[in-house]
Amino acid sequence: MPVNFVGRGMRIPQIQINHLFWLIKLRSRDLPSNLYRLQSPEKVLVDRLRNKDPHAFAKVFEDYYQRLHSYAQRFLDTSEDAEEAIQEVFVKFWEKCEDLAPDSSIKSYLYRSVHNTCLNTLKHQKVKDSYRQYVIHYLEHSQEMHTEQLPNDEVSKRIYSAIDDLPARCSEIFKLSRYEGLKYQEIADHLGISIKTVEVQMGKALRTLRENLKDLK
Repeated sequence: MPVNFVGRGMRIPQIQINHLFWLIKLRSRDLPSNLYRLQSPEKVLVDRLRNKDPHAFAKVFEDYYQRLHSYAQRFLDTSEDAEEAIQEVFVKFWEKCEDLAPDSSIKSYLYRSVHNTCLNTLKHQKVKDSYRQYVIHYLEHSQEMHTEQLPNDEVSKRIYSAIDDLPARCSEIFKLSRYEGLKYQEIADHLGISIKTVEVQMGKALRTLRENLKDLK
């Protein structure tokens, strides 16, 4: 059935219209794919990021921050840890966004980055927990403390500072035990107190040190 094109005063047979559409579709296969990707908001956003456009970065941050934070919390124990991981990801994203490939998927890039950052955080936490357990074990079981036996100077300074911050009698008894290597009975005789008091004060010292040194890195 003939079709009337309004405004042109023409009547073209339907078979010719179908043929015309077929030719357009066929020709479109030969056109550069970039012609279509240029129309994609994602492609435009990537191009702006590659040019270090802060407004483009702000849009990405606004669009993805909450979703990435929820994703990070699947791996990490606290909201604070998740927030720290997300901030690290976005800082690196801004630093490297000019190296994005033109056809990059922002969503895939960010989720992959968060995943890797969370795994690295978990590995670090595992190492830190093992190290903290070593320090506490050292404090509890070493008969005498020597700086050279501790892992590094910064840690040893932190430990000795924590010992100095103990209550006076508690610190005194702990130092006699760990610095001078005295046995509990010897400490009791030296200070004129019962061995039970020595045991109680040593237990208090170790609990306090364990708490105060729990964030050792």
